[in-house]
Amino acid sequence: MFRSQHIRLAVKARSWNPTQKQWKLAAQCVQIEEKDRIGKFYFKKDAKSAIVGRLLMRYAVSQMLDVPYRMLRFDRTDKGKPYLISTVDRSSPRCDIGFNVSHQGDYVVFAAERGKQVGIDVMKVEWPRNKPVSEFFATMQSQLTKEEWTEVNQRTGDMDQLKTFFRFWCLKESLVKTIGTGIGFDVSRLNFKIKTPELRADVVTTDTLVEIDDELAPEWKFEETMIEDHCVVVAFQDTVQQSPPPDDDPHKFTIMDVEDLLAGCEPLPGTTPDQEYWEVFSSREEEPGGR
Repeated sequence: MFRSQHIRLAVKARSWNPTQKQWKLAAQCVQIEEKDRIGKFYFKKDAKSAIVGRLLMRYAVSQMLDVPYRMLRFDRTDKGKPYLISTVDRSSPRCDIGFNVSHQGDYVVFAAERGKQVGIDVMKVEWPRNKPVSEFFATMQSQLTKEEWTEVNQRTGDMDQLKTFFRFWCLKESLVKTIGTGIGFDVSRLNFKIKTPELRADVVTTDTLVEIDDELAPEWKFEETMIEDHCVVVAFQDTVQQSPPPDDDPHKFTIMDVEDLLAGCEPLPGTTPDQEYWEVFSSREEEPGGR
């Protein structure tokens, strides 16, 4: 799975109910600053997604580079994008892999590319909490262009309109995350042109185009798919014209169980099981409202 130039992984973290042993092991397998950051989340669902994201990143990069898990060290840019800082070998102070992770709804998703930066975003297609779709769209008006809103409004029914809106949202966020500019980027500068009307599970759609500041940017490539009811988009720049991936191409997502992910992890040097960390986590509510 990891010998190709591309990695696409997903974990359904929301349904994971960690045992004490699992949570303590997971905490030993991430860097101390990330462990501390994750420990500050108020709800279990956010802590679970965050720690699974870090485990996915460390697991996949170690496999892809064939480097021991414990040798990898990551940092974040000032905009929050993770990158590898540990020396892989004496001749290569940085790896040639671009990678990114995203989580929302039920899933944590991860993408990696050799030789190029990559961004990924995921959104669950669900009804906006406590408000009609029209009111939700009114608050999000500035996020899409007039042409994109026309595409949304052409859909029949609220859920189809929401699906198209979240698709545009993921497209924009994946590009912004690739360039690493964070929330300061004005997404209204991006105008996406959808050629394939509907995304489907287990099918990678690659024909969407983007205009940046009203200029077509053909070097930007997008891979879109559905994982259950979640829209997922991977973005990267590629000046080489590529054919659409075949049916068995590794651009498709591999769904991993948390148990399998933990089985491939390794406690970092100097770490020990942290009972207090487990007790704090287990005392918290799963999500707002106590569900």
